[in-house]
Amino acid sequence: MGILDFISAEKRKEKRLERAIRSANNKFKPKDYRQVALSEVIESAKKGNQEAIAGLIARFGVNAEPTTEDEKEKEWVFDALLEIGRPVLEPLKRTMRTAEGVNWAHRTLRGIVSEEEYKKELLDVLSDFDTEYERNPDRKLQTIMALSEIDGDEISEALIRFLSDVDETVRFQTVSALARHGQELAREPLLNTMCEDESIRIRNETIDAFCKLEWLVTGHKKKVESVLTPAYKLEKSGKIVKLGKYKE
Repeated sequence: MGILDFISAEKRKEKRLERAIRSANNKFKPKDYRQVALSEVIESAKKGNQEAIAGLIARFGVNAEPTTEDEKEKEWVFDALLEIGRPVLEPLKRTMRTAEGVNWAHRTLRGIVSEEEYKKELLDVLSDFDTEYERNPDRKLQTIMALSEIDGDEISEALIRFLSDVDETVRFQTVSALARHGQELAREPLLNTMCEDESIRIRNETIDAFCKLEWLVTGHKKKVESVLTPAYKLEKSGKIVKLGKYKE
């Protein structure tokens, strides 16, 4: 085979892979055609083709029908990426900084790297966010929720600023994450949130956190009493307790 024939064959392979990636990520394709294409992309990705790896990661952002098949295909992609291992990290990390939904990317990263490396990467991603308005805060929300599931004092420290996020759901998930970690450094910021946030569900989530963690509200008793629901009472000690008839 001459050099021109070789170049021509390589070009045909590239074009075939491009078509397979488009088909694998086309939610309107019949599932049988989509899955044949996905198998082809997986095969190329396992051979180290970076374009194929990027195409697989992009599949996480496509929601196809039927949902049972969509979930199965994403599991195929997840398993393939785990098998490939560290060569997928760079495109995976880019996705964590650009895609709207990143739960599958988080799951994949966690399956490849150590817990410490996973935590560091999530904290790096979180540092890119501010607390201003975003049209779609899903990536921020999913990053906060992922951080709530792993240990580390530095996580609470990084999360605290999102108690003042413009988005109410971001603030709520931040309260939940900080409550899950239960670090003392979050007590005062959460106490301020309990007394000052206008969202009733955020105040109630914070009240519940103080009750479960048995944190005191010293210095804020009057304000706390004004926001407590009938399910709770404030003891003289400064501890919030849940009343018997409201206990689960």
